[in-house]
Amino acid sequence: MATLTVRPIGIRDLTSFRTLQRLPLCLGYGGVPVSQTSAGVLASLPLTRRYWRGYIASVDGEVCAAVELQPEPRDFRWVVATLAARALPGADAPELLVPVWEQLLLAAIRAAGADGARRLHACPPIDGPAIEAFQGAHFITYAYQTTLLAQRLRPAPPGGLRVREQEPSDAWAIHQLYHQATPPPIQYAEAFTSNHWDAGRRAAPRVRGFLLERDHQVVAYCRVTARGHRHVVEVLTLPGQAALLRELVPQALSRAGVGADDEIWVGVPDYHGEYVAHLEAIGFTVVGRQARMVRHTVGMARSRLALALHLGPDMGERLSVRLPSYTSVTPQADRVSSASSL
Repeated sequence: MATLTVRPIGIRDLTSFRTLQRLPLCLGYGGVPVSQTSAGVLASLPLTRRYWRGYIASVDGEVCAAVELQPEPRDFRWVVATLAARALPGADAPELLVPVWEQLLLAAIRAAGADGARRLHACPPIDGPAIEAFQGAHFITYAYQTTLLAQRLRPAPPGGLRVREQEPSDAWAIHQLYHQATPPPIQYAEAFTSNHWDAGRRAAPRVRGFLLERDHQVVAYCRVTARGHRHVVEVLTLPGQAALLRELVPQALSRAGVGADDEIWVGVPDYHGEYVAHLEAIGFTVVGRQARMVRHTVGMARSRLALALHLGPDMGERLSVRLPSYTSVTPQADRVSSASSL
């Protein structure tokens, strides 16, 4: 009988890990795909595991599948970045992958909970064995999204709107825009705080944000996350202001230094479906559909035991003296009667 083993990726696993075929799953959360070699190195070295985690599954000592995760401590979550598997021959290969990926995801959930994360997020395709594995690991779908890709975008034409780059003090205002543009059930599932909208450098990727303001209020926002020649764009606008993306996104990409041959990805959830037509107008093309999923973890907690305090007889007597005392007076009948007879 075959034995399945799940463990963290080590240095000795890099050769086998590079032979696996990978499926990116983090485009909906601003994650940029990492090259396979870089992912294996980041996940195997102790100093870089805080930025990238990886677990492999082996059957009888032979590596057959893997999962990669990107911890985000500021949001108390991990993002499932990729699933990977060895190319298995035969029509039943996808069905064989589901239980293996499921065990990998369960191991990742336990590791995330032990590390202090409260949630895991992922964006698997709506068709195929990946979403079945997530469902088997008790991930819940809370939204669906359309994935778009663009290459060789035209330079941004000069426009009349003033686009400025995000400053550190803008995080709270962008978070308020997120509250106005996102349905409450989605906010509960994602549980973002204002720290989520901080720009800058996060480990390897470069993160830059650009926004449009009207009457001192942020009305549209575009964040560009870059790693090498791959970029992921996140966009938000006030309800009814999606047309602003036609000018905001090209200017943001131009100022972020996106090259003519770079890949630019964006995931648009269905509750922001009006964004799709405006993104297509500037050069994006629909390439697929994904499910946004979340799984809550169970963290380790230390219980405090209530110890009974046994008091000795001397201590009990001392404590009883401090209790309030009441003097009972019994009326004397003969005295009362003698007083009334006078």
